[in-house]
Amino acid sequence: MSRPLGSSEEFLLPHEVKLGDLFQFDAAWYPVKHMVPGDGSSRVLHFDARAPYVMTQAEIVARPISYADETSTLGRLLSP
Repeated sequence: MSRPLGSSEEFLLPHEVKLGDLFQFDAAWYPVKHMVPGDGSSRVLHFDARAPYVMTQAEIVARPISYADETSTLGRLLSP
């Protein structure tokens, strides 16, 4: 299944996940609504309409692309 429109795929560690990042389970994408630290470097991710998920290692995540992200990236590329 391809990533949702308006998102980019990134290979992220548990500590790099943000609220709103999308995880794929059973051919559907779920945004992270809440998260708490787990054991060691893991994170317990909470979603609407799905059981929590314990992320223990780097995984492919779909991150929504925002205009703010794009303009800051563009600004760094164009800065002298």
